[in-house]
Amino acid sequence: MTDSVLKVQGLCRHFNDGDRRVDVLKQVDLHVARAETVAIIGSSGSGKSTLLHCLGLLDRPDAGEIFIQDVAVSSLGETARSALRNKHLGFVYQFHHLLGEFDALDNVAMPLIVRGQSLATARAQAEPLLHAMGLAARASHFPGQLSGGERQRVALARALVTKPICVLADEPTGNLDRETAQQVFELIANVRDQFGTALVLVTHDLTLASKADRQLTMVDGHLAPLGTSNPPNDTTRQINAGL
Repeated sequence: MTDSVLKVQGLCRHFNDGDRRVDVLKQVDLHVARAETVAIIGSSGSGKSTLLHCLGLLDRPDAGEIFIQDVAVSSLGETARSALRNKHLGFVYQFHHLLGEFDALDNVAMPLIVRGQSLATARAQAEPLLHAMGLAARASHFPGQLSGGERQRVALARALVTKPICVLADEPTGNLDRETAQQVFELIANVRDQFGTALVLVTHDLTLASKADRQLTMVDGHLAPLGTSNPPNDTTRQINAGL
């Protein structure tokens, strides 16, 4: 169909606040091409994290369709959704969520171990990623022995170890100081070139967003070009989505 790795059409998501219905996502369209980086900016509560959760198959939309590698997700059961998510998507969050009882190498290897690979095989695949993140000398260190920036680089390596087609990152530098964040910025900016992986970033940081191929913002439940203050109409929604 397309060169897209992730495609969204007419995505809607609402929540109930007592007797009041809150429409968080309203007919969202998005197309992420292979090895493309897309940054999504938005104020707190604008729906950008809800969108990321739907893209990551962690939440089900109320309407619309998500395609991963041209596979429509809505008709899949939970087992198939989980398998698709584990095979094709990687995740990085503001907080690293590393396992404190395992060293850096085994934290990176963990997704492969969960898949059933042997410890030796998983470690062999994890080592080059730690090296690419500049952490070869820290492989045997535990999370409590690493700096904030080092922990986040381990988390990024863990997200990439399964060779996903797309990494979804939710405020990946939001918990770091400026200097440390800049180091992570540079690594994230190189993800596409090094691993050929598409990247969708949710962030408040305009510096990080500027490194993306496209910058979008959540406006009244819609995606629009960064700087737009009014919700897009049907025509501009498709243009903004990259369709």
